[in-house]
Amino acid sequence: MIMHLPVLRKRQQGVAAVEMTIVLPVLLLLLLATAEIGRMLYQYNTLTKAQRSGARLLATHLNYGQQVVLNDCPTTDDPVILLPDNLMDRARNLIVYGSELGGADPVLPGLEAADVSFCEVPALNEVQVHVQYDFTPMLFSSLPTFGLGDPINIDFTLDSSISMRVLGGS
Repeated sequence: MIMHLPVLRKRQQGVAAVEMTIVLPVLLLLLLATAEIGRMLYQYNTLTKAQRSGARLLATHLNYGQQVVLNDCPTTDDPVILLPDNLMDRARNLIVYGSELGGADPVLPGLEAADVSFCEVPALNEVQVHVQYDFTPMLFSSLPTFGLGDPINIDFTLDSSISMRVLGGS
C-alpha cells in the first residue's frame, strides 16, 4: 500500500487548479452581485435621507390647515398656489443637491430635479414627497443569456415616497 501513495499524489496534482477554474467564476459573480446589492441599498438610503430633509422643510414652512396646492399634485384640479420664497425649489434643491441653494453635484449620480415631485393632502394635513431614481449598476446594465433569449436588463427605478404631517410653520 505504501508503494501506491506516490502514484496517487501524481494523479492529484492538477485537481486543485481545475477545481479553482470551475469555482472562481461563480465566486466572483456572487461577490459582484453582493457588492451591487449593497451599493443599491446605500443609494436608496441616501435617497430617503435627502427626501426626508425636503419633506421636513416643506412641513415646517406650511401652516396647519393652510389651503395650498403644490403644482406637482397629480390628482387635484384646484388652481396652483405658489409657496413663499420658492419653497418647492428650495426643497427640490435640498433633495437633489443636499443644499437649499442648489449645487453642481447631485447627492446621487444621475438624480435630477425632474425626478422629484410634491403633493399636499389637506384632509390629512400631510405633505408628500415622491422621488424616482434610475439605478444603474457599476459594471454592466444587462445580463447575457448566452443565446437563450434577449439579455436581461438589470437597470431599474428606485421609487420612494415619504409623507410628513404639517404641524405648523412660519
